[in-house]
Amino acid sequence: MTFPINKQLSDYPNIGAFPFHLSINRVDQHFPSHRHDFLEFSLVVEGYGYETVNGQIHPMQPGTFTLLLPYQVHEITANPGSPLILFNCMFGLELLGDPAERLLLSDHNPFRTHYDLSAEQSELIRQKLQGMLREYEQSADIWQSLLLKGELQRILAFLYRLHPSSSDVLPNVSELTSKTALPWAILRYIHTRYRDPLTLELIGAHFHCHPSRVTQILSQHLGVTFVTLLQETRIRHACSLLATTEMKVTDIAFEVGYESFASFSRNFLKLVEISPTMYRASMRVQLK
Repeated sequence: MTFPINKQLSDYPNIGAFPFHLSINRVDQHFPSHRHDFLEFSLVVEGYGYETVNGQIHPMQPGTFTLLLPYQVHEITANPGSPLILFNCMFGLELLGDPAERLLLSDHNPFRTHYDLSAEQSELIRQKLQGMLREYEQSADIWQSLLLKGELQRILAFLYRLHPSSSDVLPNVSELTSKTALPWAILRYIHTRYRDPLTLELIGAHFHCHPSRVTQILSQHLGVTFVTLLQETRIRHACSLLATTEMKVTDIAFEVGYESFASFSRNFLKLVEISPTMYRASMRVQLK
C-alpha cells in the first residue's frame, strides 16, 4: 500500500498494533526512487536487475538480500525481459529489541546494505520467509505477532553471523549520541513520541544539543526537516487507522498527535492529496 507523499514515502498496513508487512512482489521494469521511515529487507528469488541505494549501485539476482535503514533512498530496475520476483518485508524499528536495535543505531553497525547469499543460504531464508508469509496471511491470534517477531530476529541474527564484527560489545546509551549514530537516535526518538507535542527544543534538550543542530542533522543525514518528518509519521499512522479501523476521523486526528482537527485535515490533504474521508473510502474499495 502506498500513498503519494512527494512520491517518496511508502506505507504499509498494521502500523498501530504490529508494524510489520510481508509480501511477494514483481518489478517488471522500474520501481522509482523513494524513501520511507521504517526498515525494509528484500530477497530476490527470480530475475535480474540492479538496485541503487543512496547513489550506490549493486546487482540484483537470485540470492540478493537487501537490508535498508529508514530514510535511505533507493530504487530498483529490472533487466529487459527478466522481471524481478522478490520477498519484501517492511517493519518498525521497535520490533527488533535488544541487541539488534542498538547494533543498528551504533557507530559500528555490522549489517551490510546487501548480501550475495549462496544457493543454500538463499534457500534457507526463502523457506523462513515463506513460512512467515503463511503465518502473516492467517487470521491473527495472540501468537502471531510473537512468531513473526521471532522469525524476523532470527533472520537478522543469521545476517549478523555471516560477517560478525570484531567485537560483541554493544554500544551504551551515551554512544548513541555520537556523530554518526545521532541521526538514527533522533529518528527513533521522534518515532516513539510523535503523538506527543514534540518541538525542536525538547529534542535538543534530550540529546544535549542546540535545536539548530537537530535541524542540521535531520537535513544532512535524513534529507528532511523536523516538521516534515513529524507530519509524515503522524499522517502515515492516520492512513493506517483510516484503512484498518472504524475510528472516527476526528478521533484519529487526536490519536496521531494533532491538537486540532483543522491542522490534521490541512496536513493530510497536503501530503496525501485527498481528504481523510476520501482516503478511507478508496482503501475500502481496494480491499473488496
